[in-house]
Amino acid sequence: MSDPTDFHPDRRQALGLLLGAAASAATARGALAQSAPAPGTPAPSAPAQSAPADVGVPRLGEELTPFGAVRAGNRTRAIPPWTGGLTEAPRGYVPDRPSPDPYIEDVRWFTVGAADVERYKVRLTAGQQALLEKFPDSFELALFPSRRSAAAPQRIYDASLANADRARLGENGLALRDASVGVPFPIPANGVQAMWNHKLRWRGGTLSRTSLTVVQSGDGTRSMTRLREDFASPYAAGDAAAPPLLYRRTILDPKEQAGSSLIVQGTLDPIAARTRAWVREGERGRVVPASDFAYDTPDPVTGGICTADMLDMFSGALDRFDYTLVTRREMYMPYNAHRLINPSLTMRDILWPHHPNPQFLRYEMHRVWVVDARLKPNFKHSLPDRTFYLDEDSWQILASEHYNGKGELLRYAEAHPLPDWQVPALVPTMEFAFDLTADRYTARGVENGLPPPRYDAPLKPEDFTPDALVRRGRRG
Repeated sequence: MSDPTDFHPDRRQALGLLLGAAASAATARGALAQSAPAPGTPAPSAPAQSAPADVGVPRLGEELTPFGAVRAGNRTRAIPPWTGGLTEAPRGYVPDRPSPDPYIEDVRWFTVGAADVERYKVRLTAGQQALLEKFPDSFELALFPSRRSAAAPQRIYDASLANADRARLGENGLALRDASVGVPFPIPANGVQAMWNHKLRWRGGTLSRTSLTVVQSGDGTRSMTRLREDFASPYAAGDAAAPPLLYRRTILDPKEQAGSSLIVQGTLDPIAARTRAWVREGERGRVVPASDFAYDTPDPVTGGICTADMLDMFSGALDRFDYTLVTRREMYMPYNAHRLINPSLTMRDILWPHHPNPQFLRYEMHRVWVVDARLKPNFKHSLPDRTFYLDEDSWQILASEHYNGKGELLRYAEAHPLPDWQVPALVPTMEFAFDLTADRYTARGVENGLPPPRYDAPLKPEDFTPDALVRRGRRG
């Protein structure tokens, strides 16, 4: 195994590869026709460069889904058509028991190992390449047949279609105007619009879950924090009077930190009303503003591996970066992560010293929007250059790369999502963020053996206020 501190992929090379393989996808002109084998065939040779399909201007809700994804599969059938996602109970489902893996019978398509990086580079993120090259003897990508399982309720689709004709960016190109309930920009014209789609994507109206955040080091040591997390989206409910996104987390363990809480209130207009946050230290501590929990402030729960704006893969204001919509293209992405949440798995099964156990990670070929972010002049951020990969079917950020000012890759993050057919929504299960300079990583959302997330929790906007923290005490 190579020295984990000596690998720094060059950002310009990674971005050049993306640009070289891109066709003018930022205008959403149909499917990208790329060479890849159909599932079930032997491992493919190096994929060809993409080329645009000459199908004219695609129509939202017809050639494009209501979220702006290309409805058709690719010409090789490696990506299937989108037919509505997973909205019915999988075979074998028993009420009041965990939902079974709907794709348990899928056979691994092929494996990408360290020796295959050059062969598949056009389909791999720079972060995946880094992990493969840093840990050639233990890390690999298991590729499975692609399942376009992302789904949403009809009212979310209807609102997204309506937003396409009315949503706009206001002051300084940052404030969101005239959008409601659904994806604001199903056919994004720029990177800011794409990032708003992620921030306001459909993931259920409310969510409450208990999970572990684990910081795992290469020497085998690990630290764990048990959290309760609550989320509400007044935006998705059509409530224009409340903050659009609300988040609360409360530490349950370790004992010395129990009761410590964080509340974050999002905003649609960072010019008029910035994102607000409050913290409470311990179950009886004072509730104080946490205006510094933003941008590149280290998130202590993750051991400082993640910054505050890496919460939920990306959150917070968009004002410090210039966002460029680079392309839409086919790449190997984490998806349908049912294997990760198997309740019979232990933490030792899943979390190896240097990286998660690849046996339980599922990757598929999916189309993603690629957004390049560069720090604006006269602003500061410890990770000034970033690349985001947004799932075209859900607008969930599936992967993100974070570089220093020299173009060296310091952090890499992946969200491993799965479809919850009962909502329906595509939601992240575990998120992994790798510190590529110190050989450690954090896993967020580890819930094996814990009660499943609740997507109908009776949460109200007033539950996400400083007064609520004072009233609730340790229950946070």
